[in-house]
This record gives sequence, structure tokens and C-alpha cells, in this order.
Amino acid sequence: MSVSSSHVPSLRVALLQSNRRSHERYGLRAPVVRIGRGVLGPHDIQLPLDDLRASREHARLVFEDGAWFLEDCSRNGTMVNGRLLRKERARLSSGDTIRIGDSFDVVFCYLSDTMQAEDGADVALRTAPSAQPAESPAVRVGLWISPSATVWRDGKRLPAFLSHTEYRLMKYLMQHANDVCDYDTVIQAVWGGQRHRDSLHELIYRVRRKIEPDPARPRYLIIRSGLGVVLFPQGVSAEQDAFK
Repeated sequence: MSVSSSHVPSLRVALLQSNRRSHERYGLRAPVVRIGRGVLGPHDIQLPLDDLRASREHARLVFEDGAWFLEDCSRNGTMVNGRLLRKERARLSSGDTIRIGDSFDVVFCYLSDTMQAEDGADVALRTAPSAQPAESPAVRVGLWISPSATVWRDGKRLPAFLSHTEYRLMKYLMQHANDVCDYDTVIQAVWGGQRHRDSLHELIYRVRRKIEPDPARPRYLIIRSGLGVVLFPQGVSAEQDAFK
């Protein structure tokens, strides 16, 4: 049975010590800690967006029955002590190694096994080495896409998180904001090769569901029939744009 938040004081605090950077470590102070490119919780460990071998939610560290467990949730698996876990769970002991994708390589250890209690008081949860710092929108009106692929609209973060492909689309269109980008150029920028235009249209519809107040009446991501795609970061009204 999982330890509820009311039992957090009895949680055995543990550390993940980076094998690549001796000064980087992550304190595990919540009964569930998620690791991945798309996790955004205050106790989660966010991996770099460009680590394509890491999933949006790659693995979980779960505290149960007085011990920490790693649960793999990914497509590519998680390495624990050199063994590849796929949709499996492993009980962790001090000294166990964990590797995820190309960016996360750590050693697990219980705090009591490695440090004096007074030293542990200053151990805080840190984000992954290449993860972005706490974000705030660069604009207060219209759309803004953060480096961690979260979407802000009119200064407020939306609950949606862009997939890697969706992020490439929005990043390219943001770089050419308010300009009509022809279909083939957009397809090349997103996929790096030829794709049927239906794939692009499907991708646009998915993004609209995440960024538009009303996906059926898009204000930001507009298809110009026969021409291409245009992103209006400030948005347009139905009166301003009749060709959506």
C-alpha cells in the first residue's frame, strides 16, 4: 500500500547522486517522484526536452512499506544496475545505479547511509542538469511556448504539454510568426523529411486542442487553404480572419 501524504514524516529520505557531476544530487522527499521530459510537479525530476530516449513520464520512484521502488513507465526502458527494466518494478538499495536515456545517470542511496542527519537538512530536490529553471511567460498577451514545451496563453500556463513533434511545429511557426509557411517547408522542419499533408493537418488539429480556447474556431493556429500554415501569437478574431 502506498504511503499517503499524511505519512510523509515517516518517509525515509533518499538521494540520487549524479555520476556525471559530483555537485548534483536530488533529494527524494515525497512518496512519489516522477522522472521524465514532461513532468512538472514540484517534487518531480525533469529531464532535458531533447533527450529523445527519455519518455515524457519515464519512471517513478515510489516509497512503500518503508522502502523505495523504481517503476519503469517508458517505451525504451530504464537501466538499474546494468539490467534493463521494461514496465517492471525494482526495489532499490543504497549503491544501486539508475540510467535513463542519454541524460540521467545516478546512484541511489538512503540519506542515513551516506550523510549525518544535520547534513541532510540542506538537501533539496533539484531539477535535472539540463532542465529549465522556474518559468514565467515572456509575454502577457497571446501565446508563449516555453523551452520545456509548456504553453502559456495571456500570462497563464495551460494544463496541456506539447509532445516533441508538437513542440517542433510550434517552435518553427513561432520563429516565423504572422507569416504564411508553406506546407512542405513546415513538414520538413517538423519531421526532417517528406510526409503526407494529412499528417500535418492531423498534427495541427492536435495542437489546436491544446492551445485554442475553442479548437473549432481557432484564433492562433490558422490553415490557409492551398497556401500553408500561419501562427498568430497575439490571436485574431473571426472578423479579422475569415479563412481558418
